[in-house]
Amino acid sequence: MSKKTQISTAVDLESFKKLQKTRDSLKKVESFPYRENLRSIMDSDVYTCSPQCTLRDVIRAMAERNISSVIVIDHMKQPVGILTERDIMKRVIADDCVSLDSTPISAVMTSDPITLHPDNSIYRALSILSDSRVKHLPLIEDGKIVGIVTMRQLLKLRYPEPLTLIEGIREATEVETLKAIKDKLPKMAEERMESGRTAYDIVVMISLINRDIHRRAHELAAEGLGVPPVPYCLYLTGSHGRLENLLTPDQDHGIIIADSEQNYQYDQYFIDLGVRFSDILDQIGYVYCPGYLMSSNPLWRKSLSEWKQQINYWFEAQVRELGRYVTVLFDAAPIAGEVDLFKELKDYAFTVLGRHHEVFRILHEEEGGHRVPLGLLGGFVTDKAGLHKGQLDVKKSGLIFVVETIRILALQHNIRETGTLKRITRLVDGGFIHSNDGEYFESAYQVLLHYALKSQIFKASRGEKLDTYIDPKILSPRDKETLRHAFKAVSTLQDLVASEFGQLII
Repeated sequence: MSKKTQISTAVDLESFKKLQKTRDSLKKVESFPYRENLRSIMDSDVYTCSPQCTLRDVIRAMAERNISSVIVIDHMKQPVGILTERDIMKRVIADDCVSLDSTPISAVMTSDPITLHPDNSIYRALSILSDSRVKHLPLIEDGKIVGIVTMRQLLKLRYPEPLTLIEGIREATEVETLKAIKDKLPKMAEERMESGRTAYDIVVMISLINRDIHRRAHELAAEGLGVPPVPYCLYLTGSHGRLENLLTPDQDHGIIIADSEQNYQYDQYFIDLGVRFSDILDQIGYVYCPGYLMSSNPLWRKSLSEWKQQINYWFEAQVRELGRYVTVLFDAAPIAGEVDLFKELKDYAFTVLGRHHEVFRILHEEEGGHRVPLGLLGGFVTDKAGLHKGQLDVKKSGLIFVVETIRILALQHNIRETGTLKRITRLVDGGFIHSNDGEYFESAYQVLLHYALKSQIFKASRGEKLDTYIDPKILSPRDKETLRHAFKAVSTLQDLVASEFGQLII
């Protein structure tokens, strides 16, 4: 589907306005932008100097600029160190023997500072700053310094609520400690919802905390295994990769191993790491994936070249589970190890996808068979028998349809975002869907997410099994109307995608 210069809106304007109003009413307080990237808040005017600069010149410049740090760069403009006010207090003022006029900054700077990429999240920066006990994070892109963020700057955004949990995760030495932290998430979600946070803000917070728990679980799994024989990257996928966790995510992870003369896919180190990581996650409360999408399974633990061969085979042979494998590939995000391995594999996957447009037909046919639970007269279609007779699953009969159809549209247009709302934003920005449609679908996603999370929170408070089923009979008239509009928006989105496929793929 080529980019259109004029796009007509598909929304029902009356339904759109009512759904939009409901979405806005759910947001009672300003959200902390945990998921936003650092590029949006970084200070791009970074003071840099060479390692040979004297302390007096650097300290004078810091005072004149009213800044608390300087980044030391080499002749290639790559960062090699950092000097902060704290360093000056500890290593210069406290040492009477240091000459301000003759001592180069390289003698007192902190070498090899911790850095992040500007596309990392604000939450990730908070986690790193808390974990490392530093207060300045240089941001590096293509090997060069492009910005900086500080703990003081992040705290000004608003008090970072999960900071206590971050510190607890970092200091955890036992699986039981991580389990105790995870067990706090339902209560935390309940408190946030009662205080007026949006479900999306809460879900992002839950997802980011889950990622930190996974990182620490990975570290615990690696203890005692020795040095990895080659570099590798651990990634999460599914709702973990999209940062869209509700309260009951299972495991979805894999490992990419660097190529070498020896095939390390079956090396005992990686076998043990994958098994131990999966077992620890299960003990924490992330149950084993029923489809075995875990790095303990050799199918999801391969060298980079083997991964590329596997992806080629999946697409060329049109394997039966291709639709599922595509969602795994393009909803994934790295959390530990060599990120460049993940980036190379993701780039390769997009290249292969670009040669196989027929895959979109497969994805559409799999998604297109699902219909929203609305009858001809606008009544809700509920389960006819079983434990949930008379109920409907908000996630499986609505929310997941938004995720799947938006994924299809995003992949068609080579959009690299993994999150559903970010994908919608890129589709609108790229002119692929009308801005009204984007807001309509975004509102439906927010509303359905609200009811799904609310259902889980309610059941957690009663000690019941957590799921996303609701009983329409006990909903207020307003809630029923809101859900109808949300499901109607999802149906409109499905129809929009179906019409696009009629134009694109023969």
